[in-house]
Amino acid sequence: MKHKTVEYYRDKLKDEGYKVTPQRVEVIRSLIELDHPTAGEIQSSIEEQYPMISPSTVYGALELLEDIGELIPIQEGSETRYDLSPKVHPHYICEDTGKVYDLEEAELKEKLSDLIACGPDEITRVELNFYGPCNGPESEED
Repeated sequence: MKHKTVEYYRDKLKDEGYKVTPQRVEVIRSLIELDHPTAGEIQSSIEEQYPMISPSTVYGALELLEDIGELIPIQEGSETRYDLSPKVHPHYICEDTGKVYDLEEAELKEKLSDLIACGPDEITRVELNFYGPCNGPESEED
């Protein structure tokens, strides 16, 4: 799934009244560059440039992005991965490694959107995850 640019997220933060800090920008950059990362993976990717960055700074940026509708958490067991593509789409999760793949089946995404549109106004989030071995959909790309 193609992500928006860092500039888009900077503008979105400004429009929503939030400061655009270098640490937030680096969290966004990591989310764009990494594939469904955990908070720890994001922190590791930022630590070279910002060695003193704390987990609370990373989690704060993730929470902010979720609050403004630009991020969805994907709970996999005790681990949470993050997806910078908040539009409704299903995921395939490898049962062995926890790796998350976006499923790009247009018909399925359209049906999910239709179901949400027909549902009550209170629907704020939808998760549809398929689980299986790592040789499942799209995993041959790795």
